[in-house]
Amino acid sequence: MTLRPLKLPTNQLPIPKTSPHRSGWELGIWVLGVLLVSLLSGTSIRAQWPAYADSKVPRTADGRPNLDAPTPRAADGKPDLSGIWLNEWFYGGQVRKPPVSPTGEPAASTFADIGANVPGGLPFQPWAKELMETRKEQNSKDNPDAHCLPMGLMQFHEHPQPRRMIQTPGVLVILYEGNSGVRQIFTDGRPLPNNDPQPWWYGYSTGKWDGDTLVVETTGFRDDGWLDIYGSPLTSAAKITERFRRLNYGVMKIDVTIDDPKAYTKPFSVRVNQRIMPDGELIEFICNENNRAPQLMVGK
Repeated sequence: MTLRPLKLPTNQLPIPKTSPHRSGWELGIWVLGVLLVSLLSGTSIRAQWPAYADSKVPRTADGRPNLDAPTPRAADGKPDLSGIWLNEWFYGGQVRKPPVSPTGEPAASTFADIGANVPGGLPFQPWAKELMETRKEQNSKDNPDAHCLPMGLMQFHEHPQPRRMIQTPGVLVILYEGNSGVRQIFTDGRPLPNNDPQPWWYGYSTGKWDGDTLVVETTGFRDDGWLDIYGSPLTSAAKITERFRRLNYGVMKIDVTIDDPKAYTKPFSVRVNQRIMPDGELIEFICNENNRAPQLMVGK
């Protein structure tokens, strides 16, 4: 398995759980590091796809990918979201603090706590706040990601492993390297199901274009979701609206509004910042292969 380097600057080293000064971002990276080491220990490290230059990538005069090139367009003139994308906070194998959104725009989400940058925090219902605190106090040992189960959409958005987006005329497919997740966003005009559909880990997603922004609505979730490492809940009453905007060849912003009246007193919005990963490929990631993490998962 090819591992992407996780390089932590000395002033951004993860702080263990016993530290009273840890931030959500730092604890999230610490938890992630523990999980990755546990999941991958004993796995041989080998090359997979060799480097291969993509002829469709715009390049500068010296042959480097031109990430500032104009947004590519599909045959219908809409932005083409296709490509392999990485979180801005993890780009190039360097763990960075999430960017700060301009005033008046959705707060930048974080992997450990999606509401870390939301003024006043998330608008929890009392029971949801209590559940999140309980999950957090138990070291997030029941997080589906830690057990190789499908992650929630926000954890997928924030995960350091990349995702490939494949845009076709009727469906946008997202292949997540993390836990080998597969998501379909139908753009063929169909409505969301209203026939009491079976709850799904990823819900049911449909999208339509608003100018150059793809607006995606998702419902039909399970009732035991996790929005982040801490365990901010997502219930079957939730509706998630995502607004995908590819600003140029290399930058995409995804604004996410979560409306879950069962768990939160009002809707709230966060932003995910992603950058293209040109000339690369996803690796095969079989989470349960040689998974030694469960034996190390303990709560209080």
